[in-house]
Amino acid sequence: MRPWVLCALLSVSLSAASAAGNLGDALAQAGAAAKGAPKASAKAPPPKPGSSKAPVKSLSIKERFKRWGLHGALAESKADHAKRQWENLASVDGAQCREELKKTGAVFRALRDREKPDHKGCGIPHGVILTKGPTGITYAGPLMIDCSLALALPSIEKVIQEEAVKHLGEPITRITTLGSYSCRSVRGWKERISQHAIGNALDMAAFSTKGGVKASVMRDYEMGVESPAKPRGRFLRAIYRRLWSEGDVTRVLGPEWDAAHRDHFHLDRGLRFWK
Repeated sequence: MRPWVLCALLSVSLSAASAAGNLGDALAQAGAAAKGAPKASAKAPPPKPGSSKAPVKSLSIKERFKRWGLHGALAESKADHAKRQWENLASVDGAQCREELKKTGAVFRALRDREKPDHKGCGIPHGVILTKGPTGITYAGPLMIDCSLALALPSIEKVIQEEAVKHLGEPITRITTLGSYSCRSVRGWKERISQHAIGNALDMAAFSTKGGVKASVMRDYEMGVESPAKPRGRFLRAIYRRLWSEGDVTRVLGPEWDAAHRDHFHLDRGLRFWK
C-alpha cells in the first residue's frame, strides 16, 4: 500500500468507537495528557516511509475520500461538521483548563473565552497564547491555540525531548512554528473548517538544541528511507512515528502525507471526519 493511502486511512476512523469523539474523562499531566481537555480521537500506528524521495502527489482529503468511496465522511453538512468540531472544544471548562495548564509549567497568556464562532465559523473557545512549553521549549512564533490543545503539550514534548537526547545528544530548547490559529477551511475542501480555524492545530517546522543543532523538516527529513542515515533525520523520523502512537493528538501529517506538508509536521486534536 502506498504511504499516502495508508496515512490517509489513519486519518479516518471507520468504527463507532473512534468516531464518537465525545469529551472523555479528564487526562493526567506530563506524559499521560492533562485534565480538562477533550480526548483526541483514537488512531492507528504511523505509516512506514514511502518509496519515493519526492513528496507524493498532492490530493485533497475530499478527493481521496471520493476515490475510496468513503461516503460517510462526505455526507455531513458543512454546518453540522463545524458545530461538532466547535462543541468538542467549547464543552470543557476554560478556567479549569487554564489552571491545569499552569501546573504544567507552560508560559502563556489567556485570551477571552468565546461562546460561539464568528460568521465564518472561526474563533478559539478557550484560547491561550503560549510562548514556552512545559519542558522549557520556546515556541517561535508563539502558539495561539485552544487550551485543550495546549494541555497536550506535555505528552508531545516528552516524545520530542526523549528522541532529541537519543539522536541529537541534548534536549530541544526552541521549536520554529509555521502557524497555529488561522481562519480558513481545510485545503482543497471548502465545506470543512480547518482545525487551525478553531485553534486546535499547530505546525512545527524545525527543532533546535541549546548547542546549536537544528533539525529542519524541509532539509533533514529523509523521504523514502526506512532508517535515516543522519542523526537529524533519525530524530525527525522517530518523533513523527512516536507522536502518532504516544502524543495526545488525532492527526500527525508530514512529508509522507503530501507536498503541502513537505516542510512541517501538522498536529491537531480534531474529531475524525467520519461521523
